[in-house]
Amino acid sequence: MRQKILDLFEYREFPHLLSFVEAVDREVLMENLIAIQEAIYHLDLALESKWEIEDAEFKPHWEAITQTLLDAGVPREETHSYLSNIRTYLKHEMLLRDGIAPTRLDIEEYYYYKSCDVQLIRRIIYDQSPILQRQMKLESWRYFDYITEVNDDVTDIVEDHESINGNGVAFYLNDFGLDEAKLILEGFIKSTRVQSSNYALEKPNDQWLQFIERVTEKASFDTLALIGQLKSVLLHQEIEIEENKTIKLVAQANKLKQNTESNTLIVN
Repeated sequence: MRQKILDLFEYREFPHLLSFVEAVDREVLMENLIAIQEAIYHLDLALESKWEIEDAEFKPHWEAITQTLLDAGVPREETHSYLSNIRTYLKHEMLLRDGIAPTRLDIEEYYYYKSCDVQLIRRIIYDQSPILQRQMKLESWRYFDYITEVNDDVTDIVEDHESINGNGVAFYLNDFGLDEAKLILEGFIKSTRVQSSNYALEKPNDQWLQFIERVTEKASFDTLALIGQLKSVLLHQEIEIEENKTIKLVAQANKLKQNTESNTLIVN
């Protein structure tokens, strides 16, 4: 798990951000960040462990994540605020159990909350660096986060096939078919890329915006290339997307809900 976390941090440019934290604190902060991400992954593992799960079962995980935030210097009275986006992400994952697919949500909203963990890690690095606080706005990374989250879903399309995991790309493929799904996903990436570029053009002398624009541009090219390879990957792996475990479970939950609603109408 540690290597998985380090790879995530590298991809999301966290080592670069950490270089703007006082060197004496950097190593300790890095270990705290790894602990936070690991606790979040354990929350994810609980979600993936079974389909029927109660909110109360998440309590130990919230306590563990909260403790890692405290260890990283987040004031106790602010921990709930720091975790708000993760709570919304969890709600989205629980909506799957009610038969509500990610495609029922706005695609930008979906990927905004799916990037909740990297938003949190970046915010804590930011808190520890007066330089970053003076020079960089956290919201400047939002377009980069959208694109890299789509990239993660495309990359994990095979890994997620037999697991309980809300992979947005898999659901778009299932609901719209390969060709239409590719158009939707490519359109989202290209639109996000244009917004990022326009944002950077507003302040051509802002070095941070220009850096974020460069890494966003690279992420968009990489992600578009992966989307273009989806058909080949699915064929090579002999994957029928409608057989995705989570897609089948969501379809069953939706059918059950519809039957329940129909029976209720008949009774009334």
